[in-house]
Amino acid sequence: MNFVSVLLLIVSLALIVLVTILPSKSEGLGSLGGGSSRLFGKNKGLEVLLTKVTAGLGVAFFLLAILANLV
Repeated sequence: MNFVSVLLLIVSLALIVLVTILPSKSEGLGSLGGGSSRLFGKNKGLEVLLTKVTAGLGVAFFLLAILANLV
């Protein structure tokens, strides 16, 4: 494995974890988590931070996937 592949693996695992703990905006499949809305119900600053970090990791994943394909 080269460095780009390891970095892609780390970013993808972090993205999976963040998407899993990010509170859902609607019922959908987010209701399977149960009490997640109680955990993040009052702390909007954390929710905004998690959303921005998730978006950044999504962009990093996209760029690393392209880079890994070129290398």
